[in-house]
Amino acid sequence: MNASADIWAAFARTSAMLALVLAVLVFGFYLIKKFSGVRGAKAGKNFIRVLCVHHLSPKEKLVLVDVLGDKILIGVTPASISKISSIDTDMDFTEPGLKKNSGFRDFLAEKLGKSSLYGTENGCGEKQ
Repeated sequence: MNASADIWAAFARTSAMLALVLAVLVFGFYLIKKFSGVRGAKAGKNFIRVLCVHHLSPKEKLVLVDVLGDKILIGVTPASISKISSIDTDMDFTEPGLKKNSGFRDFLAEKLGKSSLYGTENGCGEKQ
């Protein structure tokens, strides 16, 4: 019986040491993440913004992207992403006098007497 008690004591010590090592490792990763200088997207710096997306088919689309002030039109397919054109001029993507493309959401908001359910618009003049 003494050997059985020694085995369980050794198992408890080994389990406790494993838990301690894992806790120190997790705490170390937490400190590295918290105090590292690289913050990425959480720092609020949006260097890349998607201005407009136009779906050509279920898996193909055209995307207008603003990268550090440069507007780039790219084509996205399941096999590749390719740059189509760069736009140098500053453009307003909504034409004046042209009624916006309204969907069911806007129709429902109009019928319910609300101005809009969602107030944000993307660069294409469509509600998000």
